[in-house]
Amino acid sequence: MWKKKVACILAVIAVCGTMAAGAADYTILEKADKVETTVYGTTQTGSLNDRIAALDKLLNGQSTVSGSLQDKTNALYKDVYGNSGSDLSLLTAVNLMQWQYSGQITDEPLLVRVESLEQSIDGKTVSGSLEGRVLALRRTLLGNKKYVSQTVTIPANTLVTMNNIDALNSKTIQEGDVVRFAVADDICVGDVIAIPRGMEATGTVTKARKSGRFGKDGKIEITYDNVRAADGSPVVLTVGDKTKEEYKRMAGAVGASAAGAIILGPVGLVGGLFVHGNEVDIPAGTTMYAETKENAEVVGFKESGVMDDMKTANMAASGVQVPTFAPVTNNDVDNSGTGDAGTYTDTDTDTDTAPQSSNGDLQAGLKDGTVTPVDLYNSKHNDDQQAVVTIQSNTAGDANE
Repeated sequence: MWKKKVACILAVIAVCGTMAAGAADYTILEKADKVETTVYGTTQTGSLNDRIAALDKLLNGQSTVSGSLQDKTNALYKDVYGNSGSDLSLLTAVNLMQWQYSGQITDEPLLVRVESLEQSIDGKTVSGSLEGRVLALRRTLLGNKKYVSQTVTIPANTLVTMNNIDALNSKTIQEGDVVRFAVADDICVGDVIAIPRGMEATGTVTKARKSGRFGKDGKIEITYDNVRAADGSPVVLTVGDKTKEEYKRMAGAVGASAAGAIILGPVGLVGGLFVHGNEVDIPAGTTMYAETKENAEVVGFKESGVMDDMKTANMAASGVQVPTFAPVTNNDVDNSGTGDAGTYTDTDTDTDTAPQSSNGDLQAGLKDGTVTPVDLYNSKHNDDQQAVVTIQSNTAGDANE
């Protein structure tokens, strides 16, 4: 059974998509269209002025942005997509929360995703501004943990392990079908999570062939499009040397001959002129591979290491050297009432007992060395840093498409 699954996996040809992410200066109309698509799932109708006003009210609860129409559009555009370093954009924050909560980051509109999180966590949707609702969810899910954003570069030929969300069967799949995958492990650059686990990747079926007579096997060709980074930036995927090596390693583990199998598929002739070949049948959740085609600059997130008050208090207190003294006797205490240093004079008529000094004359003790000043030296503290996946920056040349 496992050999059959591996053979089916090797029958899928995944070639590089042509979409590339490039920096662009968008017009205010293009920015409005993008923000509406991210928030609502589609662009809205009406004048641009009315559309921006509606976005402002939805995101902030009231009209908060001012200036020209361009200024207002840019402000909302940066709210949704802009990562300041000290904080996360609205889109990155929602990606972070889905990563934390379910490990599945969907490509649905922000409104749908926020409502789904509220239903799952609180059992109901919440009213108010979208920014406020996201902030409330972050407090509920993360507590006092704070995440910050950081720009990193994912090296070319970084292996991406994925699981297909949709089952693949050459008998039913059609050319043009979009196939979804989910990243299986966090892709990290240092301590920054660049592509969170659960982030969706997509591919398009460019060829689908059913099995036939004369041992003709089913065949599926998939063009990988891209996977999105933590901030939503597209990262182009391809099938390169590392990808092929992973499939060969998988095939070798079950004794299958992998030479050329990724490109040519399994042997088709089964044993008779009228015997049908095998269908490609890959169930959902099967491990599959791709790799990054080129260096990709993205914005990832990491925990900022904000300390708990008690933790920082304990750290500071650990450097305090508390002196020890012999027990104090009555003879050590001057109750003459003369008002000398280290004594107490009771001028009240109450019967309260005068407080007793537990360490004698402090000033005298400092002078003769019996009292030691507190040492506030605090040793350095290094937080442990872990990366789920280690990124290797070496490249293997141009990836084969």
